Amino acid sequence: MQKLIRLLVFITLFTGFMAVMDLYAFRGIHHLFENLPPGISTFTLAYWGASLAMLGALVWTGTRFRKMRDPSLFFGVSLVIGIFLMLYIPKLLFNAVQLLGDLTHLVAGFFSTDPVVSRKWFLFPGAVMGSMLFLAFGMGMARGRTNLKIFRKEIGIEGLPAAFHGLRIVQISDLHLAGFYNHPGYVKRIVERVNMLKPGLILFSGDMVHNFSEELDPFTAILKELNAPLGKFAILGNHDYGHYYGWESEKEKKENLDRVKEQIRNAGFDLLLNEHRTISLNGSALEIIGVENWGKPPFPQQGDLHRAMEGTDPDLVKILLSHDPSHWDLQVRGKEPIALTLSGHTHGMQLGFEIGNFRWSPSRWTYKHWAGLYHENGQYLYVNRGLGYTGFPGRVGIRPEITLLTLAAAPIPEASTVSPEP
Repeated sequence: MQKLIRLLVFITLFTGFMAVMDLYAFRGIHHLFENLPPGISTFTLAYWGASLAMLGALVWTGTRFRKMRDPSLFFGVSLVIGIFLMLYIPKLLFNAVQLLGDLTHLVAGFFSTDPVVSRKWFLFPGAVMGSMLFLAFGMGMARGRTNLKIFRKEIGIEGLPAAFHGLRIVQISDLHLAGFYNHPGYVKRIVERVNMLKPGLILFSGDMVHNFSEELDPFTAILKELNAPLGKFAILGNHDYGHYYGWESEKEKKENLDRVKEQIRNAGFDLLLNEHRTISLNGSALEIIGVENWGKPPFPQQGDLHRAMEGTDPDLVKILLSHDPSHWDLQVRGKEPIALTLSGHTHGMQLGFEIGNFRWSPSRWTYKHWAGLYHENGQYLYVNRGLGYTGFPGRVGIRPEITLLTLAAAPIPEASTVSPEP
């Protein structure tokens, strides 16, 4: 009964939010375009019909989302969320600018009986910015979510054996395969691009699935085609544990996780669960360490770095796979002799700007290290922007990433390059 009450309260508040957004935006549009007919018109019917259809789709999606086990439905559910964001974030921006105009008009009215401040001075730029944002979200769904980019970095590591100088490591992350369950061509293209880079090592830094082991069924054979002579290694991310689904029992949840692990191994990856492997080449060696997910609450903290490092050689260079970049700052940097940590998880929030050396994303409000390469006192962290999506089925300004890291036996200057895909 309490769950039903909470649901009804949420639906009431959410409906109220949408109504306020729509009413205020509708009023602004009428002020902006004075030639719109008053009363019920084709525009009025279309505007409110779209809003009611959106509300109905959201209610349907919200009441079923946690019980949708079929991964083929995932894209449709995400598309509803994406269309909502595409419609209402621009309305929010338009309304914020409209409100600024109304407040300015009100203040000006206190000082003059014939104020010269026109609401259109605010409504027009608000409409332009809202339209641009609408188009950006639309393009982000239509093209951005599969617009692959290869980021190249050279990393100098103290004490790297000469045999590993020039070693090419490809990092991939956050596939969230449910999003491409009906579109396997994208995953095939990822595999082709990775193999074109001729990596010595392939490292996957977590979130293979969104919730369910079934997501991997169409892709195990495709991912098995990834080739690297020194091996393919993977870890689990927070989504791989299935925490975001209402399971009937803990036993069912565990069985799903066990099958996720099995499917990752079937795809040719050596799955590291708080353990390490030694990679040998021409008489030299380095160590790959992989921990289970360790993140700030509410994300699971099942990673055990000390257990994973038991038995490691203190003289060997170490590369750590840890899904959440928070782990580097809290348990690795300045605390453990790990030269390079590879993470994912943030997706760069799938929204931001990357122009030359300038980068910005709302993700920076949550994560100190949210995308790209970070370096401090001889220790490196690389945060991959991910290949899939959660929530919004697109990417605006933050492209899906394949990372090519080339190791060097001597320190490389902090300046780094980001190259477009070939």
